[in-house]
Amino acid sequence: MSETWITDMSDFDYRDEEVHKFPAKALNLWTYFGSIIEGTVNKLSSRPSTGIPCRRRPGKKPCAGVIESELSPSGNELRWWCPVCADNGQISNWEGTRWAPSGTLSLVPRSGQLFGSELAAGPRAPAPYQIEGTIEWDDEVGDIKIVTPQRTCFWEELGVELIPYEGFRISIKMG
Repeated sequence: MSETWITDMSDFDYRDEEVHKFPAKALNLWTYFGSIIEGTVNKLSSRPSTGIPCRRRPGKKPCAGVIESELSPSGNELRWWCPVCADNGQISNWEGTRWAPSGTLSLVPRSGQLFGSELAAGPRAPAPYQIEGTIEWDDEVGDIKIVTPQRTCFWEELGVELIPYEGFRISIKMG
């Protein structure tokens, strides 16, 4: 059975230093909604597809759908749906939050500043995302951290950033 999500993103905004206060499942869901916002606002065409895989798992199997969406004429609300499982919703009030689109094509919410805003194939063409930085050990925290020119985050935070890409292929280059 599909679900209908009515989401006011201003209810879910938080400061970066407060991220530890929230369960990973909540952060993953908020990140998913944020990716729908950016995938809708930054679409290259009038086609409804955002390119974001559906998050549902009907019968414990990943849904094969890709989220479709449309922006309201006022531009501050959107409607989204999965054409396969019928999961759907409305998202509003993202302006001024971490999920406000940055003006560049990206499927990653603003919390994902770990990812560079420049895409390999040009500023408005879909292309692979690239993370450049170093992997370091933080003695103070006792955990691995990823350090990029844009941001430093810990391993678990990287997982939260990547969850909207579940099922995507990745390549890691060490050098």
